Amino acid sequence: MSYIVSTRHVSKEYKGKEVVSDVSMNIERGQIYGLLGPNGAGKTTLMKMLLNLVKPTSGEIEMFGEKLMPGSVELFKRIGSIIEYPIFYEKMTAVENLELHCEYMGFYNKHAIQEALERVNLTSVDGKAVGEFSLGMKQRLGMARAIMTKPELLILDEPINGLDPVGIKEFRNLLRILSKEYRMTLLVSSHLLGEIEQVADTIGILQGGKFIREMSMQDMRSEQTEYIEIVTPHCKEAAFVLENQLGVSNFKIIGDSMIRIYESRWTQQELTKTLVLNDVGIESLNHKHTSLEDYFMQQIGGGEKHA
Repeated sequence: MSYIVSTRHVSKEYKGKEVVSDVSMNIERGQIYGLLGPNGAGKTTLMKMLLNLVKPTSGEIEMFGEKLMPGSVELFKRIGSIIEYPIFYEKMTAVENLELHCEYMGFYNKHAIQEALERVNLTSVDGKAVGEFSLGMKQRLGMARAIMTKPELLILDEPINGLDPVGIKEFRNLLRILSKEYRMTLLVSSHLLGEIEQVADTIGILQGGKFIREMSMQDMRSEQTEYIEIVTPHCKEAAFVLENQLGVSNFKIIGDSMIRIYESRWTQQELTKTLVLNDVGIESLNHKHTSLEDYFMQQIGGGEKHA
């Protein structure tokens, strides 16, 4: 199997505190890899280590089959990235910033700049200084800079920050295009789990600097559980009816208004009829399956307990 990125027991300490601990992850060539974790989990630090911006305290990193060393330079001509917020020369235009990037990357293709700006839908900014751009526009320009040189590997740290719903949808489509048409390998971190669920081939989960699990989305979906979700303003009364009249034992109560039933002995019609006959008001009752967000919360210990 061909891994474009591979880490072995990578850790990073700051002032005696481990912020990334014993991470071993593998990213296959051509896939979209979603790196998930709450704020402070170590995602940005891990990405900075992959880009040689931060040196690991211990462990090894391989990129394109080569061990990453302090003097590795040529490797990074094959990589595009956005880490945290993209930084630009604020008094220069978008095109001038991209031209400068081409110079220091040794990339000379006069059509690449316009093509990249079109890809991120940032084409009507001629003559406008980047300092006048909104956060979303800067994020688009950062993406244009990252993809302009047609990198083999694209590393994106929370790239959806600052984008509106339309921009997020465009970004999601762009990731698919880069993966399928340009054959790029993508490593993307995000707190928007629903977006990652729609595009990722593999996910890795970080919590408190520790690498909890790595698995393909296909395997995750095979583990997904089907359930019936009831939303009611009378949650305690509904739970009493389910347990004492229908004999439901495998369910969980979420918050003050939601119940999930993990047994399939009863139809939605039977459940609705029994609850209504016992004066339990129902706002909704639907058949569902676990999402990536549910799975993620279970993995980091944030899920609800079964009754």
